[in-house]
Amino acid sequence: MKQMIRANLTFLLLLVTGAVFADANSSDEVAQGREMIKESRLQIVRSELQLSDDEATAFWPIYTTYRAETDAIQHRYAAMIGEYLERYDNADLSNEYADTLIDTFLGIKRELLDVQLKYLPEFRAVLPSLKVARLFQLENKITAEIDAQLALVVPLVDPS
Repeated sequence: MKQMIRANLTFLLLLVTGAVFADANSSDEVAQGREMIKESRLQIVRSELQLSDDEATAFWPIYTTYRAETDAIQHRYAAMIGEYLERYDNADLSNEYADTLIDTFLGIKRELLDVQLKYLPEFRAVLPSLKVARLFQLENKITAEIDAQLALVVPLVDPS
């Protein structure tokens, strides 16, 4: 599992950082890459949760809706990073933009937590708590890997 996650995250990293310089053709590649990441996430969750048939029948519709909501928020996160990288490269950073960047970043984090809290009771209603815990661990692990990879390439703001 770890190798599959790393390979997919490396690909995502290339997509996110490459999206800043995307033209019409490469934005299709970005969309295809994001779809590959979604599929990989599904494969990881599918293989790691080991759901019974009854659990799977109840779980997957909820998870699909949950992922649609989190993916929409993650799309805004990727756009925020893309804009930041573009502004960084163009030396177009200001205190006003930094305020917007901080507010957007924290707002996205809050929205992601709100979605998790919203779906927690639904997951608990259809899965044993140990499987719900494992689901959130998997989601957290995948997100942490993405964030760690992004941290390697996204430059820090220069306050001077």
